Amino acid sequence: MRHRSLAPFVISALLAGCTSDVEPLTPAQRQAVAEYVSKVAPSPQHALSARFGDAIELLGYDADRSTWRPGQTLRITWYWHALRAPGKGVSLVTQVEDDAGRVLDQHGNSTLRWLYGPDRWRAGEYVRDVQQLHLPDDWAAKTARIYVGSALNGEPLRVSNMPESDGRVLGASIPTTPSEEAPRPTDGLPRIAVVETRRPPRLDGQLDDPVWSFAETTRALVDTRSGERAAFRAFAKLLWDRRYLYVGVDVEDDLLLANMTEHDEHLWEQDCVELMIAPGRSGRRYFEIQVSPRGVVFDARYDSRRSPKPFGRVDWSSRARAGASIRGTLDDDVGDAGYSVEIAIPWQAFSVSPPAIGDTWRANVYVMDSNRDGQRAAAWSPPKVADFHVPGRFGILAFEGAPSDMVGANQPKTIPRERMPVQVDRGDALDRGLKDKLIRKQAADRRQPGEPPPRIPSAAEDLESGEPSH
Repeated sequence: MRHRSLAPFVISALLAGCTSDVEPLTPAQRQAVAEYVSKVAPSPQHALSARFGDAIELLGYDADRSTWRPGQTLRITWYWHALRAPGKGVSLVTQVEDDAGRVLDQHGNSTLRWLYGPDRWRAGEYVRDVQQLHLPDDWAAKTARIYVGSALNGEPLRVSNMPESDGRVLGASIPTTPSEEAPRPTDGLPRIAVVETRRPPRLDGQLDDPVWSFAETTRALVDTRSGERAAFRAFAKLLWDRRYLYVGVDVEDDLLLANMTEHDEHLWEQDCVELMIAPGRSGRRYFEIQVSPRGVVFDARYDSRRSPKPFGRVDWSSRARAGASIRGTLDDDVGDAGYSVEIAIPWQAFSVSPPAIGDTWRANVYVMDSNRDGQRAAAWSPPKVADFHVPGRFGILAFEGAPSDMVGANQPKTIPRERMPVQVDRGDALDRGLKDKLIRKQAADRRQPGEPPPRIPSAAEDLESGEPSH
């Protein structure tokens, strides 16, 4: 049976659905949620009827495959009906179980649950809950049973029309195949060699230090959903040494929007570069670091996919050093050309030793681009879902030694201070050329006749100093 798509609410309806004790959604989040919520009843491919308490009814589900192999991702869509507003503390539960009783919790594996959980639902809404469920590579059972339910403050809600239930219902039972038949989990993912550098790049955001010429460049970033060419051009380069991982990203952007100035503000709502990186082999724990065209940083640690909610452990500090360089002016209506950022992340931030030559880590690079028509995104390795937090889709970083011709050939350039990006007040739209002229004039006024220009610190001194490197 074909299902009817849920006609989305207007965004103002979602705003009204936020109760006073739930943090309001941002404009970008409201836009993302709108396509999942409707007043129109759906027609699932597989009908179910399970009522959790007196507030939520599960109507059925769709699945994108009838068999499931280890290493594969199953897209399953649950259809919910809010009989009344569920209220604070209500959450959804999903578990995958094998014949031996092994249970995999998949509760948070859903963009909708993160942005618009049951505590935000209003009476009468139909909600399309899309999950991407990954079957582990070591799965040995012949069947995967997918249970779904609801809980109040962590305690299962009774299934009112199924007295024998333990607080959850068997939503789907999918045949699986032996793990030895599964494809390699990294097949089809992009891979990049990360070359060791003898000298650190200078963090001015320019990407013109000679050391970057030895770095491999990613392919042009692609659309996060389709994997096709993105609507704008961006690429990344990576280097490493025994102290830092270095990431450089260049973005073509015809309208620079980045008025946030505080550490850990929601940079993803405007223009920014995002790095997600999973150290070592497990890939479960990962870290997120964002840098805006102003050089402002957001960083967070995740124990597993999107856990803890909503934004990870924001109290974690990467101690990353970042520099940004803009080609245009920030936060005005005049057309721009783009920006680039350089980031140095100390290995200690990940609580691991530096990688050895031959090691591989998993990571992804994203770019968020705000323009007059809304927001768009690009990725190095496309997650192919409406969520960036898909560690199974992270690309591969392969750490290599320094090229033999790098020795003695990569002396860092001396970058004049007037070329460094200037942090401006929120909403300031000074012309970039005017800012450069003012800086040059102030420097000239401070020097006495015949006095040489001030000494520029070395790259190592710049990284180790306590002052931000913009």
